[in-house]
Amino acid sequence: MPDFYQHARLPTLHHLVNGDPSAREQELTGWVQSHPLCLLLPALFSEFSKKALPRMLREIAEVPYIAEVVLSINEANAEQVQQAEQICAQCLGAKPFKLLWNDGPRVQAIYAELAAKGGPAYLAGKGSNIWLGIAYLLARGDHKIVASHDTDILSYERGMLWRLCFPVAHPEMPYRFAKGYYGRVGDRLYGRVTRLFVYPLLQALAEELGRTPLVEHLSSFRYPLSGEFCAELETLGHYPLPTGWGLEICLLSECFRKLAANEICQVDLGFNFQHRHRQLSNSPAASQAAEMGLTASATEISRALIEHVMQDTAAGEEKLLAVAQRYVQIATEWLPRYEHDALFNGLKYDRHDELHAVDIFARTLAKVVNSTTTTASLPAPAALLAMPGMREKLVALG
Repeated sequence: MPDFYQHARLPTLHHLVNGDPSAREQELTGWVQSHPLCLLLPALFSEFSKKALPRMLREIAEVPYIAEVVLSINEANAEQVQQAEQICAQCLGAKPFKLLWNDGPRVQAIYAELAAKGGPAYLAGKGSNIWLGIAYLLARGDHKIVASHDTDILSYERGMLWRLCFPVAHPEMPYRFAKGYYGRVGDRLYGRVTRLFVYPLLQALAEELGRTPLVEHLSSFRYPLSGEFCAELETLGHYPLPTGWGLEICLLSECFRKLAANEICQVDLGFNFQHRHRQLSNSPAASQAAEMGLTASATEISRALIEHVMQDTAAGEEKLLAVAQRYVQIATEWLPRYEHDALFNGLKYDRHDELHAVDIFARTLAKVVNSTTTTASLPAPAALLAMPGMREKLVALG
């Protein structure tokens, strides 16, 4: 039976029936005539040579309500940027697109100017890519709504895109920010950073620091780390953002502080996304690389989460130590739940792999709690545009 459970705080739009997607797309196409909609895609250059992104672009080329695609890329040189532009042109056809080169001299000059005024130095990451894309679109001023999703979705189909955009574009819905959620299931349960780290960490924060409104807000999202969202561009323009993996937590925290509860929703995108997955139990080299990846993402996610939650409490360092200890207990206690879920559905389940992941997360969290390092945060794009001449420099990037 379809799930129509509503959280007390957060409106949830469910995938209840398999309706006619062309009808939804036709409605969206009519609405966005007065509120043009842009798709912002953050990507590494390496994504262009893999299966997922070119296939996604070919699918997006046929979506009538997307006025333009902006790709904000990094880890590319000048020659690779040209290659990426050629691939975009081939895959998107007549669909307008712009490519923003985060490593390029024009963007680096913007960061240098920002640093000269006390801002952070450039740090490559998804957050930086999204931030630049929002600033660029805000400077141009010809789009009202922006949607974004990950670029490594192997099972991508355009149905997820209309679901993501529909609540924000609909003229009778009050939503200014919509967060997508979906299953992470293949032959086994995926989504370990969410399942084994963020969920139990939020529970530990609630138990040790109290169920503050922000903790309740973050806990109400079915998949807080999903990369899929749609929002009014003007709304996003007032959000300071981190450079990397803390992006999703910061977006949701900023929504909590700047929007009313009925202006935020989460949307069931309707199917299991197949992304690339980090394996801990294959070859030693692959396992080590996966562990480093999980450690890096967990570090930035937990740091962003703790920093935002601590803004609303007077708790001291001893409470954070208690949070770290309680996290280990909760994560360990929840492991059998996932094992039983896997058994119930006939899925593979590697208990050693899951325990290893919890151990990685526990060690990472302990280091974050005992560290004085803070999240590298970029100013709100609207504040960036207030700098003399910056609007023109951003527009020139496209």
